Amino acid sequence: MDWYYEPYKEITAVGIRIEGLVHAERSAYQEIKVYDTVGHGRLLTLDGMVMLTELDEFVYHDLITHLPLCIHADPRRVLVIGGGDGGSVREILKHPSVEQVVLCELDERVTRVCQRYIPSVAGHLEDPRVALNFADGVEFVRAHEAAFDVIVVDSSEPEGPAAGLFRRAFFADLRRALRPGGVIAAQTESPFYSAATVRDVYNELRSVFREVHPCFGPVPTYPGGTWTWALASDTRTPAMLDRARAAALRCRYFNLDIAAGAFALPNFIRELVDPAPAR
Repeated sequence: MDWYYEPYKEITAVGIRIEGLVHAERSAYQEIKVYDTVGHGRLLTLDGMVMLTELDEFVYHDLITHLPLCIHADPRRVLVIGGGDGGSVREILKHPSVEQVVLCELDERVTRVCQRYIPSVAGHLEDPRVALNFADGVEFVRAHEAAFDVIVVDSSEPEGPAAGLFRRAFFADLRRALRPGGVIAAQTESPFYSAATVRDVYNELRSVFREVHPCFGPVPTYPGGTWTWALASDTRTPAMLDRARAAALRCRYFNLDIAAGAFALPNFIRELVDPAPAR
C-alpha cells in the first residue's frame, strides 16, 4: 500500500492511502486517474488534483444542487457546467419538477471514465432526462439565452480550462442564460487557502447579480476540509427556500437544518465575502 499526496499552493497537502491505480489516461485536456483507496472508496484526480472520493463527495454535491433547486420557485430545466463526474446530475434528478438536466462538460473522457469506474457517482447520466454536451462551458452559456431555471457551475479550480468560469464576463453570460426567477450556484474555493480567490469571486458576482449569498460546508478530502459555494439571483434569496420540497428529499447530507445553517457564516469567511466597504 502507498499514499497519494496532493500538495496545495505550497502550503499544505492532502494525503489519502491508496491500494492501487485503477485507471490512468491523458485526454486532450488533462491527466485522469482513478485509484482504489483505504477508507475513501474510489478516488478521482485530474492533473494531480483530488476531484472527489466516494467517502465525502455527497456533501459537495448536495450543497451545490439542493440549495438552489429548493430556492427556485419551480425548477424544470437545469444546466450543469463542468461536473463531468455526474454527482451534481445525480442529485438534481431527485427533484420531481425537473424535466431536463443539461450537462456541459469540456472533457468527455472524464465522464466516460467516471461512468465506467465510479458508477456510484456517475450512474445516473443515462437517465432519459439527461442531455450530455461535451463542449466549452463559456461558449455554451453564451449561446443559450433565457434557457435555464437553475445553472450549477461545478468547476475545478480557476486554472487552465476552468479559469474563464470565475470571471465577470462569464457571470454576466450566466445571468442572460437564466429564465426569470433563475438561480445559479457555483463552487467558490477554500476559505483557508484561497482567500484572495474567494474575495474576488464574490466581488465579481455582486457586480452582476442583485442577490449573492455564500454558504460553506465540510469536504474532508479538499484542502483545509472546508469549502464555499455561492448562490446568486436577481430575485430569489435563501429566505424563499421551499421547506416542504427540502424536507421531502432523501439525501445523505442535505436537510432542513443544513439548508438554514449553511448560510450562517463564521466571521473569517464573512470578512472575505461581504461587500467591500466604500472608499
